[in-house]
Amino acid sequence: MRNMLIAATVGLVAFLVQDFAQATPAQSPAVLRAGPGMSWKKIGQIPAGADVEVLSCNEGWTHSWCQVRYGSKTGWVNAPVLGTSRSEVVIAPVVTTNAASLKKRASMFSSVIETIPGGEKVDVLGCPHGLGSGWCHVSYNGKTGFVRGGLLTRQRSVIPR
Repeated sequence: MRNMLIAATVGLVAFLVQDFAQATPAQSPAVLRAGPGMSWKKIGQIPAGADVEVLSCNEGWTHSWCQVRYGSKTGWVNAPVLGTSRSEVVIAPVVTTNAASLKKRASMFSSVIETIPGGEKVDVLGCPHGLGSGWCHVSYNGKTGFVRGGLLTRQRSVIPR
């Protein structure tokens, strides 16, 4: 199973060559860790849109992890943060899956600052429970607020959540 996942991931990364718009370098970085899991020490960040070299991929406890090289650093990223741009592997930018309300506070009852159309890039400032659950602190069009994590995803992720 592990070898099949590695082969599928590496094959998908190598041959998936769809193009997508690049995010500005400071947006929605991926955390680079010393090992394949959330308990490993954070050793850096890789900005969305940055090219990375995938060295290997394997299964973690709940998600797959890939060892990557970015500049002079080598570490591990959660595989769903990886996407493609042309024939390059990149850190995929975060986008809204559907129209999303940018709220003043992390509450369904909070006032709406702005409605973000589906497919728009946002800069994730913090997501305590990760993309896909809870509330995420985001920036969009110069405004900062909160969006439901279930309405955010990495654009063209190699391994979507």
